[in-house]
Amino acid sequence: MAATSTLGGYDYDYVDVPLDTLLCKICLCPSREAQLTVCCGYTFCKSCILCASEVSSTAQKCPMCFSKGFTSVHNKQVDRLVRSLKIFCPNKKIGCEWQGEVNDIRYHINHCCFEEINCPNDCEVSVQRQNLTKHIETECVHRKVDYQYCHITEEYQLIEGEHKEQCLKLPLPCPNKCDVDNIPREEMNEHRKTCPLEEINCVNKCGKTLLRKDMKDHEIECVRRKVNCRYCHITGSHRFIEGKHKKQCPKFPLPCPNKCDIGIITRGDIEEHLKMCPLESIQCQYHEVGCTEVIKCKYQEKHYTEEMEKHLSYTKRELSHAKEELVQTKQQLVAMEATLVARITEVEFVAQRRINELESRLQGTFLYSQHLNIASMKICSGKETCPVIFKVPDFTNLKKSNQVWYSEVFFTHDNGCKMRLCLIAAGNGFGKGTHVSVYVYLLMGLYDDQLVWPVNIDAKVMLLNQIADKDHVVMTTKITANRVMFTKTMVVNVDQFISYKDLYTVTGTCSFLKDDIMFFQVNCILDTNC
Repeated sequence: MAATSTLGGYDYDYVDVPLDTLLCKICLCPSREAQLTVCCGYTFCKSCILCASEVSSTAQKCPMCFSKGFTSVHNKQVDRLVRSLKIFCPNKKIGCEWQGEVNDIRYHINHCCFEEINCPNDCEVSVQRQNLTKHIETECVHRKVDYQYCHITEEYQLIEGEHKEQCLKLPLPCPNKCDVDNIPREEMNEHRKTCPLEEINCVNKCGKTLLRKDMKDHEIECVRRKVNCRYCHITGSHRFIEGKHKKQCPKFPLPCPNKCDIGIITRGDIEEHLKMCPLESIQCQYHEVGCTEVIKCKYQEKHYTEEMEKHLSYTKRELSHAKEELVQTKQQLVAMEATLVARITEVEFVAQRRINELESRLQGTFLYSQHLNIASMKICSGKETCPVIFKVPDFTNLKKSNQVWYSEVFFTHDNGCKMRLCLIAAGNGFGKGTHVSVYVYLLMGLYDDQLVWPVNIDAKVMLLNQIADKDHVVMTTKITANRVMFTKTMVVNVDQFISYKDLYTVTGTCSFLKDDIMFFQVNCILDTNC
């Protein structure tokens, strides 16, 4: 029902049926602010007759007799009778038993306990007035409550929503479902450090992940657990000690390879033992002169005694051959010496002639004085520095795609060592997933034959601060290479050059990654002997 509407008549549920004389001829309800027409004497609501006049497109006509230019007056008597009519409360259907005059309905509606009103906390919920207190105290999402765990006072919906997901005092069950329950959120990390059902990696880095309660049993049998060799007492992983080391341990007991009576010998003493082992097979010391006998060590003296005459004949024969070879060698040396002298003489003659030709060309020129001092000049390779700067763009893509970035080739100096810088944004080795890894390569180059070997290169790599010329990240390393051994690319690596935490940290004076770009400066100093 439109109990509080100010348009039209009073549309209520009346105790007694109202008289027709009190009804508006337009809305058929008891008239509100009753108006009596002068032309035909009918009663209307003030709002109804005004609306009827506005709707008419021609001159104003009476709604009943259609008289033009009609007038109406306030019918106070009808108005009093209508206001004194007995009505039921509009909330009768939901339990209100109030009966009263039309004149009192506004006051009653404002106090009726069955009237639905909006919650004053703006929670967009309507409740009966008699239930409002209960709603505000126990149901309204905007009511203020004191949280039982951290004792802050805030709106209910905030406490049960955002705050409940973040409250450090909220008791939670162990995520591993151990026997400990009701752990405050702020203590959860500490609990997991000791939780027997937490999965942890083996401290020996063998690659296995086990529950903490099972880790002690695993450590007893872990192949990478630390153990001491029971023979030489060095410490290493169980796999190494029982594998590679056991095959090389100098204190490991072994039997004599010849199965002599000495029994057990350590591996380190076997070589010395074989020198005196009576069952060791050796060549006769006269094998160089022709004796082919292989004898046991304990039978040496007997063999030398029995074969003395044979050994003497072998020796005489070898001496005879040696004398013949000596004579031939002397003859060859005399011939080679004569050839060498002739060749040296020829080369000196050609060189002198060439020098004379060059001096004649330089006569009278500005370079002549320099030519005279060429013999006194000494060319020396000292320390040469060649700083270069490289730009590493699109760092985030390099990291996501796990790509390897290589710089352009550069040299320590003119005609120097060939170098290259390498960067792995996603990290490598011990820095994988946590650090940026950087490598410095020494490559085989075109000018290696002109260098003085061995070479020592002091490499200095700087990740530049792009805000100020300070606080750069610096890595220094030394590369040493021998010409004989230098047959392939050499590399010096730093797996943990800079952590992601330090890389992404930006202050007012320091930023290493700007617009997804990094800059490296490389200084390589080559040390060689003059």
